[in-house]
Amino acid sequence: MNEFVVQNQVSEHWLKSTTADGLISYTLTGVIILTPFQGTGSDWRRQRVSFGVKIPELPAGMALHLRYWAPFVTLNSISNDHQAVDAGWAVDTFGVDNPWQPQNEVSVFCDIAVRDVDGFVARLGYVLHLVGEPGPGPSISGVPS
Repeated sequence: MNEFVVQNQVSEHWLKSTTADGLISYTLTGVIILTPFQGTGSDWRRQRVSFGVKIPELPAGMALHLRYWAPFVTLNSISNDHQAVDAGWAVDTFGVDNPWQPQNEVSVFCDIAVRDVDGFVARLGYVLHLVGEPGPGPSISGVPS
């Protein structure tokens, strides 16, 4: 069985706009490359994946205080080396960690699953919709950044 690792983040794109009520709106997209996550047989093998997505164009020392967020994570690359007997792949859940805290990098999680001894998940895709207002960044030991 292979060691599971998030290797890289590629094909990152973003759009920033201001809403009618003065909030900042972002749409952030990209692809997460994994060390291929391999199934073990006819039972589902499940794993939590976490990765960070930087919020672009925030002034120094500032963060985005989220009011609304809508993440989406999906399978982008799957494979099966031989005959697919018990094959299955899934993203079971996804979300944003600590959305109520000031963000200059959004921490995203998802729970993936694969079954079949030679089934793999190799890439995930994500779309994040974020709406909020700029404010002081996260503090370290009680001192604002």
